[in-house]
This record gives sequence, C-alpha cells and structure tokens, in this order.
Amino acid sequence: MKMNWLERFICFISPKWAYTRNVYNMAVKNYEAGQVNRLNDMWMPVNTDTENADKNQRDLIKARARYLENNSDIAASAISAIVRNVIGTGIIPQARTPNQDINNDLERLWKEWCHAENCDITGQQSMYELQAMLLRRKIVDGESFVRLVLDKRAKLPLRLQVIKSDLLDNYLVQSNNGNVIRSGIELDNYLRPVAYWIQKCSKDGYCTYDSERVPANGMLHLWFKKHSDQIRGISELASTIKRIKETDDYMTAETIAARIAACFSVFITKNSPSAPHIGRQNKDGEGKPIESIRPGMIEHLRPGESVTTANPSRSITTAKDFVEIQEKMSGAGLGLSYELISRDFSKSTFSSARQGHLEDRRTFLPIQKYMIEHFCRPVWEKFVETAVLKGLIDIPNFYQDKSAYISAEWIAPGWDWIDPQKEVAADIQSMQNAGMTLSQWCASRGYDWESQLRQMAKEKEYAESLGLNLTIHTPESVQAAESNHIKEE
Repeated sequence: MKMNWLERFICFISPKWAYTRNVYNMAVKNYEAGQVNRLNDMWMPVNTDTENADKNQRDLIKARARYLENNSDIAASAISAIVRNVIGTGIIPQARTPNQDINNDLERLWKEWCHAENCDITGQQSMYELQAMLLRRKIVDGESFVRLVLDKRAKLPLRLQVIKSDLLDNYLVQSNNGNVIRSGIELDNYLRPVAYWIQKCSKDGYCTYDSERVPANGMLHLWFKKHSDQIRGISELASTIKRIKETDDYMTAETIAARIAACFSVFITKNSPSAPHIGRQNKDGEGKPIESIRPGMIEHLRPGESVTTANPSRSITTAKDFVEIQEKMSGAGLGLSYELISRDFSKSTFSSARQGHLEDRRTFLPIQKYMIEHFCRPVWEKFVETAVLKGLIDIPNFYQDKSAYISAEWIAPGWDWIDPQKEVAADIQSMQNAGMTLSQWCASRGYDWESQLRQMAKEKEYAESLGLNLTIHTPESVQAAESNHIKEE
C-alpha cells in the first residue's frame, strides 16, 4: 500500500504507531465506493463549489450539445420528444377570477396578445412557439433567459425578449453597489439573483463588451437546479453527450465499411511483365483501354495477363444490437423510454407500451409544471397587471385583491390512449365511482372542462332547434328507459 509523506514520517518515528494508525484507517473504510486501489486510483473527483466547478466546462458542454442537436438524429429525437410532449401546441391559461365576464375578457385579450406581432419583441414567434423554443434551449443549453420588456407604443405594452445564454458577462466580478457578480449574475448574500449583466451586441452579431444591468424582476431564468449553491444551469444532455457522440461515430464507421464492402473491383495481373506485348489490346469504341465490366461481356486478355477480383465483405448484423443498447441507455439518462427515442414499437406489447407510456408521462408532467410555474405564470401575472394599467380590463379593486384577479389554471397538452376502448371504459368507471372528476379528465386530455360543457350545450341546443334528438346528448340510463318504454307499447 502506498504511503504519503506523513505516513512515512510517522513510520520513521514510531513503526508501532504507524501500524496501529493503518489498522484503524482500514477499519473505517466500510464502503467499497470509498476505497482507492489500482483499479480506480485515477478516479479521484473533488467536491467543491458547484459554480466554480461548472463554469469551466459549461461553454464546452453547451457547444457539444448544440452540435449533437444539429447533427445527431438520436439527440434530435430525444429533444423533440420532450418538447413535443411537454409543450405540444402550447400550455394555455384559463382565467379564474371571481367574475366570469372578466375571465372571458382576459382570455380574449390573451388570445390576441399571443400572436407573434404582439408578444414577441422580434415579431416572429407566437407565445406557444416561444414556449417550445425556451424548453428546447433549456434542455440543450442548460438554461434560457426571457426579458420582460414594455413597449409603450403597443396596445398591450408587454413584450418578451429571449436572451441567448452566451451573452451573460462572465468577466465582471463586482457591481458598483458592492454585490458580487458570478458568471454574469449579480447576487446577494443568500445567492439570490439581484440582477443579470447582459453583453450588448451590434446588429451584425458582434459583442461590444458593454454590459447592461437588468434587474432580476425583469428577467425570467429557466434552468434545472441540482445543488443548493448552483446559480446557473448545465446542459441536460451532459450525462448522455459522450454516449450519443460515440454511437454516431460508430454508425459513421459502419456506413463507410458498408460502402467499401459494396465495392467490387477487378485487377489485371501481368504474369510475365518482361514478355513482349503480343496480340490485340482490348479497347472500347473510343479506342481507350477497357476499364469497366458490364453484364454479359466477353473480352480476351492479352498474353501473360490474368484477372484477380477484390470483393470485400463485412457483416453489420451487430450494429442494430449496439445502437439499440445505446439508445436505451441514452433514453434512460433523460428519463425517456427506448420506444419514444427510437420510434421502434415492433417489440412492444400492449402492457409494455402502456408501462413505458406511463413512465414517460411521469417525466413530462414535472417539466410541464416547471414551465407553468417559472414561465407561464409570471408572464400571465405581468400580462394581467399590464392590461389593467393600460385600461384594457376594468378591475377597480385590482390591487386590493390582486391574487384573486391574477389567478389562472393552465391546460397542458394531454396524451392519446394506447387502447382507447379499454382506457375510456376505465375512465368512465372511475368518474362514476368518484375516483376522477370531469375537470381532471379534461385536463389529462388537454381540454378545459368549462369550455367542453359550454360547447356541448351549444351543440345540443342547435340540434334540438333542427328537430334532432341525438343520442350523444342523452345519458345511457335515459336511452335504456326510453327503449324499454317503446318495447312495452
């Protein structure tokens, strides 16, 4: 066993003391994970401040993740699967103020504001397209920033400006008020963000090295916090980047090998190089030597020449198994099933597909709640307050009961059934036994229960005005009673 300088010194002074100390040291190492031996002596991680450890690798990890986002089908599939299931067509609010008329007015105004020319400071993305992009950047870059901007010339002044994470000024260390600045974020003594320092850029994309201080109440920072002393995010692909890149490199090598294996070459060998060239030389119609073969051709070689073929062969039957294992492990690192990443459902039974689907949902639901809590809700509250201040919504006692008037429920996209007949029957039975409410069922499908009932009532009223009595508007118990009454008559 290797001894450090202190142990060697103790051994020199008192071998007995050194022996006793060594015995006690060995006794307290109860965990194999804490042992150091020849198999893991190169694996010596260090516990340190999270941001000090992250900041040196953040940009490189981010660049690698962006590369895979643009060039790897495995990475693109995983990222798209999360965005597709979490955001879908958008997370939509339903106003829940004490006044239904105010609810209707807020939802109408919100629908208008969500258009690209109204909510996005660049006028290019709608609110729900911004949701998808911000989640994508949070996954790939590890964080995304949204600045709340007021445009006094607009009907509703609120605008959203997406800030690229690269623009945070990493060179500043202290603000004029004495607060420390770490990785572009000004912090108080509790590591609470006070402001964000954003580098200004010219229109042609070059930084001017003149940073702007944006107060924390005007910026939304979306990131996944793992440690109490962490202040910025790391790409959520970090744990799978190496595996995905190696899989892509492996498939590239297999593709090149397959292309080589598909080649069939012919070599002309001169058995007697010194022999004189006797006989005719095989030439094509243009008088050039024949250097290609075609079906059914018969050609005579010159004396002393023979034909040797090169037909390389390579089996890639193991590639499928290798890629499948890599996709499973990459998906596990992101909380996704193999079927969702690979889109390969050939091996799935109903039970396994449902189990995988349910596990994927448990991955998506917390992300939906995160987006609602950290992006959708703050934007909605600022939207309502701005509408009131602008006079677009009349709420005289708004600031006396602000929490009631900014209240909203959020409808996230739901998921389709794997076996509709079985699952619908189970849902109906659950609602009949008070295990699920209509609002819960509608929310799981991405619908608003009040809108559903209003639409059903509207359709029923219109059908009856045309003299139609549709069975879809009549409960099964009533249909059964009417059927029995007809039979008795």
